[in-house]
Parts: sequence; structure tokens; C-alpha cells
Amino acid sequence: MKEHIILGVDKHDAERQKDLWLAQNPNIKVIKIYPPKLEQNLLVRMGGRNVPRVSIAVDYEEPEIAQIQNTS
Repeated sequence: MKEHIILGVDKHDAERQKDLWLAQNPNIKVIKIYPPKLEQNLLVRMGGRNVPRVSIAVDYEEPEIAQIQNTS
């Protein structure tokens, strides 16, 4: 299982980025999508409007890994 972190400047941007990433990777098997999480770090506090403030984590399997586990 692998994890992919998607960043966005707000919740809506993060959701759009997640949808775009999933559309670009139709062969992956999504295990779990975690709800958007507001980042709290120094870069966010000091950064401007374009600094990613929200993250979404996606757990997934690549097609080869899923096929190997299904045959076991």
C-alpha cells in the first residue's frame, strides 16, 4: 500500500487537486481517502495566499500489487 498527499490552498482546491490526480491515475485501486486536514506549521503562518494550507491523504495500491495479492 502506498500513500499520496494532495495539497491545496483551501478545502475546495484540495478536493479539485484530488479529483484531478484520481482522473490522471485511473488504474490505481483506492483503499482510503482521508478527510481534508488543515495544516498548522510555520510556513502556513508566514506564507501568502498561495501556500498550501490543506492536505488530503489517499491510500492506494498500484495495479501490479493488487493483482499479485489477489492471486495469493
